[in-house]
Amino acid sequence: MSKASLGALLLLIILLSVKQNLFAQNEKDTSKISITQKALEKGMDLITRSNRDSVLVEKAEEKFLPYEGMIIRNITIENLGFEFSIYGRQKPIVQKVGRIANKLHTNTREKTIRQHLFIKPNQKLNPYKLGDNERYLRDQSFILESRIIVTPIAGTDSVDLAIVTRDIFSFGGSLSGTIPTAPLLKVYNANLDGRGQGFEFDILYDHDRSPKTGIALAYTKSSFLGSFADFTAYYTQLNSGISAGEEKEYATGISLERPLVSPYSRFAGGAGWSQNWSKNVDSRPDSVFLDYKYNIMDLWIGYNLGANKILQDRKREFLALRVFDGYFINQPEQEDVIDESRYNDSKGILAEFTVYEQDFFKTQYVYGFGRTEDIPSGYNISTTWGFTETMGYKRPYGDININFKRAFKSGSFYDLNLNGASYLRNGLEDAVLQTGGTYYTQAFSLGKYKIRNSASVLYTHIYKRLTNDWLTIRGNLIPGLRVEEVDATRRIALGFETSLFTPWSLVGFRVAPFSSFYWAKLNCYTCEEKYQNYTGISLGMRIRNENLIFGTIELKGTFIPNDDEGNSKFAFSVRKNLRFRKSDIFVTAPNLIVYN
Repeated sequence: MSKASLGALLLLIILLSVKQNLFAQNEKDTSKISITQKALEKGMDLITRSNRDSVLVEKAEEKFLPYEGMIIRNITIENLGFEFSIYGRQKPIVQKVGRIANKLHTNTREKTIRQHLFIKPNQKLNPYKLGDNERYLRDQSFILESRIIVTPIAGTDSVDLAIVTRDIFSFGGSLSGTIPTAPLLKVYNANLDGRGQGFEFDILYDHDRSPKTGIALAYTKSSFLGSFADFTAYYTQLNSGISAGEEKEYATGISLERPLVSPYSRFAGGAGWSQNWSKNVDSRPDSVFLDYKYNIMDLWIGYNLGANKILQDRKREFLALRVFDGYFINQPEQEDVIDESRYNDSKGILAEFTVYEQDFFKTQYVYGFGRTEDIPSGYNISTTWGFTETMGYKRPYGDININFKRAFKSGSFYDLNLNGASYLRNGLEDAVLQTGGTYYTQAFSLGKYKIRNSASVLYTHIYKRLTNDWLTIRGNLIPGLRVEEVDATRRIALGFETSLFTPWSLVGFRVAPFSSFYWAKLNCYTCEEKYQNYTGISLGMRIRNENLIFGTIELKGTFIPNDDEGNSKFAFSVRKNLRFRKSDIFVTAPNLIVYN
């Protein structure tokens, strides 16, 4: 055989081998594409649940249990567009709006999603960890829904995972304040360029203000560098930062906060610093205006004991240490406020030991309008000990906090708390006992309508007050009512609410009317009237478009038969960004008890 013939034969063999490899690779790729496509379709089906379906009640790990212990092979990321609705098929006008939104919006990038994953290839599949990660993604402000789809690989002990997410339209804005004399314009983007970074710009124009214009800027980054720590930096002239005093404050601050994203994580912690100073923007007389300036520094770190326990054991112990220092560079000169704790240095060191166990149920129609909401179920028992210095008083501090949460397969759930705290100096000082709870019924279906009821109770008692504030009644207990000029040592408050989730929709905006009843009582032993009772009756509605970045908007009108001056009045209030946000908290930084 000639050299030319031999060369041609070798070339033919190489080409046939390449062709065979390419065919095999294409066949493999086609198989992979087929698996990915099936996972995507399943994820779309779960995310775009129609509102004709029954209310979802499902344990977070339930769908993953059959695959426990299998090896994770590949993890793919799929992001649905705005043409896919959580309510199933939408009206043509809403679909058109969705197509326009797709052109204006940059979907969350694959790299950004991966920065929020604590499940990795070549690991054994932990059903509880997958449930935690699915919930963690859903808790991001720029993601509406997330589902993890498990696809077993035939003939192996491996699985592929598809992370299917659906974004929220990240651009937002609002016009509030007093219109037309003092409008406040806010413009923001919670997912700039699809990178999990947020930017907000606020501007206020008030003719009676000096200067007439005020601004605020804020930047956030979720899971900074894939660390699961959230970064924030801000500057404000609008009293919108961490504010301790009563005056309008300018502020600048920075923080880095890493939550405990799962019981299988080891560390949590945070660091923050801010500087605040009062500004006489209302041109008040010098004798009345409180001129002050202060800094706040806060550091904490915690270690999760038993992070590597067996999969089914969710019980953990958590040990944390916190150091904080709030010091005044300038204090107000007025004698009537110089003895208030808010205008004096406050610093301390706290250590906390926590025992907790927590699972989650997925449900709907709590504050959301059909989106998946994650309800915690378990317990958290902690004790905090430390040393603080406030207003020159150097005292040891101790507390115990007991929290029980329970969610049921029926869809009802409750949250119970018992907290006790005290400082030690001449015996017990500034002691506090607080207990309460909230119960939510299941969401009952009446045709296309859903009804959910809730009831809450809160009891607080303070003993041997020295530096703590007196008990008050504010808008969190009875909307539109402020009772603060009372030296109250005991308080009890009740609240009841019924919400009706309707199928009514206008260009994606849905409506839920509600009615509420509130009652609160203060005990003041130094007052002419020892017991002071207050009530409020509210009617209102909550409005939400699940495609948009801002949360539920609440419009509420409250009738108060007797206010703190004995007069009846009607109060109107607006609240924004309501959302059930207890789902991402296993533990928190050590803290002094908060009761107002």
